[in-house]
Amino acid sequence: MNVQTVWGKIRHVLQIISYISKGISNLPDYQAYVRHVQEKHPGQIPPTEKEFFEELLENKYGPNAKRCC
Repeated sequence: MNVQTVWGKIRHVLQIISYISKGISNLPDYQAYVRHVQEKHPGQIPPTEKEFFEELLENKYGPNAKRCC
């Protein structure tokens, strides 16, 4: 087994862990959202990942929500 194969397997496991943890924490999948925008709304530019999550938090907690960090 070469180094690229090992890193590929590690990357795959980390992607699975990330997917599961986002599902458990009820966070939406940004990449799935981008695919949706590209497929269903051609010509519309999706927000950056940072903008996507900032909007999500603002919609959930309001514009004046206090942040812990």
